[in-house]
Amino acid sequence: MRIHRRFWFVAFLLLLLASPFRETCRAGMVTLVFDDGLSSVYDYAFPVLARLGLPATVGVIANRVESGDTDFLNEKQIRELEDAGWEVASHSLTHKRPIDIPKFYAEEKCLLLKPVTGQRALFEAKYKYEELAGLTENGRLLREESNGQEVRREPGSYYFDELIGELLIHPFDPESAEKQQIRAISYERELEDSQKMLVGMGFKVSTYITPHNYWTPEMSELSKRFYAQVANGGDNFNRRGSTDRFWLKRFVVHTNDTAEAIIALVREHAIREDGWVIFCLHGIGSDLGWEPWDAAKLGQLADFLKENAVPVVTIDKGAALWFAARGHKGS
Repeated sequence: MRIHRRFWFVAFLLLLLASPFRETCRAGMVTLVFDDGLSSVYDYAFPVLARLGLPATVGVIANRVESGDTDFLNEKQIRELEDAGWEVASHSLTHKRPIDIPKFYAEEKCLLLKPVTGQRALFEAKYKYEELAGLTENGRLLREESNGQEVRREPGSYYFDELIGELLIHPFDPESAEKQQIRAISYERELEDSQKMLVGMGFKVSTYITPHNYWTPEMSELSKRFYAQVANGGDNFNRRGSTDRFWLKRFVVHTNDTAEAIIALVREHAIREDGWVIFCLHGIGSDLGWEPWDAAKLGQLADFLKENAVPVVTIDKGAALWFAARGHKGS
């Protein structure tokens, strides 16, 4: 009788150890994404993660790479990140939301330009949208200036006065303006041209990161023409069997979030629930950018991930693993 009881007790222990509900038997994935392509990511986040051999994804705003603005990553720094195993993703061309600008190429109507009296090189026009992503003149991007005086000096530039919704434009060629050949950029161009610009620099770009974590069903559908996957916001994790490849969910990391709070999300959703947890971060180790996070906190999170052997992947590598099985939405 005693032997019989012992047999069942051992069998129960073996069953418990093999149970898929035990935390140690489950492990999803974690992805760290740094939006906006801020230079502090190279200065502070990169050394922290490189120490442990962990990769990440950096969302780059394409038109800021060669802007000369030291707040943002330059081409050389981005290349070093990619060479170290990081993924370079598009974070759009100019960081606008799809509801604030024309959506499609077909909506890129030519501006109704009028010459500025007494200044043949300058033109003005009213603009009906809340924001202006940019202007193209026969396919060439015009450069945005901070005031009208700069525009007067520089061909191929413009200034948008948001208060009165009026544009001052100094085209490359006045004839382009006279023939009404200057158009406002659409979100479709944001999607396509940002990828083209980054690929033209030699980067591999298959992921789109939505600016402001704002996304719409029609833009999700449109993005399939240019990208293999898209990451948005939502403050949630990605569950097996119900993940939309073109609407991946992310948790936003805020300045006041402790490392323990972020680690708790990993424990709950990646380890226990076998999910894919993607974090949306911005600047690291400085006051630069929206919701910057302390480098020491990133170090605590990185140490936890390494010590607990939690798989850390870029978005493109994560998507390849996540959607390898059939039956996933968006696969």
